[in-house]
This record gives sequence, structure tokens and C-alpha cells, in this order.
Amino acid sequence: MKNKLPVQAEIFIDHLEIGLDCFDLNFADFEPFYLHHEKFGVGCSFSQVKPEGHSTNCIVKNSLIISGEGLHFTDEKLLPFSNEQPPTHLALLVLSAIVKDSPLQFICEECDA
Repeated sequence: MKNKLPVQAEIFIDHLEIGLDCFDLNFADFEPFYLHHEKFGVGCSFSQVKPEGHSTNCIVKNSLIISGEGLHFTDEKLLPFSNEQPPTHLALLVLSAIVKDSPLQFICEECDA
């Protein structure tokens, strides 16, 4: 598998890493790894919580995957990149969730009804 992320995903990761560094956090502490999905291509999965103090189930439940399409949640929902929602904005959203130790959860009343 070629571990080259799509440009949109690279932009997201770059901004997230810089933001984490500003808070003396290291992206590597959130267990990132490359993966390949048949539909979305190469992506990077990482947890929104540090492994210390969290169960394996919690870490997995609060993991995200970034691909060229956008931000994928463990329940298979997607927060897509768009002109109004570029990778930089989504990186800031995830950064704030990580720093606040309040992982993002995709909740849609229409989808989850």
C-alpha cells in the first residue's frame, strides 16, 4: 500500500500537528496509522484521546479517519470537505475537541432517529 495521503488529508494533518504542538501535545501520542479503504483510498486513523487513562474500547470509539473526502467517524458517518468546510477548519474543530478532552461525536437527529 502506498502511504501517500491525498492533499486535503495532508493539509488537515499538517494543521492538526501544528495546533497540537502549540499545546505541547504530540500527534504521535494519538496512535496515528495509515490505512486503505476500497472506496475512500488512503487515509490516516488516529484517536481523539490519549491512551493513558482510557480503555481500548474508548480509544477505538473516539478514533477518526481522515481521507481525501473528509473526516470519518467510527459509526461510518462522514463530515466532508467543502468550500465552506475546508481541511483547515476541520483540523481546528478536531484540535479543540482533543485539547478540551471532549471527543467529537457525529449526531444527526434525522440519521439517528
